[in-house]
Amino acid sequence: MALPWGVKEEVEPEHGEAVSEYMTSVEGTKIELPSGNVAHILKSGVKERKGKYMLIYRYELV
Repeated sequence: MALPWGVKEEVEPEHGEAVSEYMTSVEGTKIELPSGNVAHILKSGVKERKGKYMLIYRYELV
């Protein structure tokens, strides 16, 4: 079994809600990447702190 990876990316404040909705919609799905690998999106969320938005998600390559 592959180990899960975590990613943090800054999100522009005006796009925070849209990014959050999209990532929630792909949670639990498998996405084929251009490299041929498949990423299983495990968990995601957009956190706001001091006016900055951060997308945090976990995935594993399957």
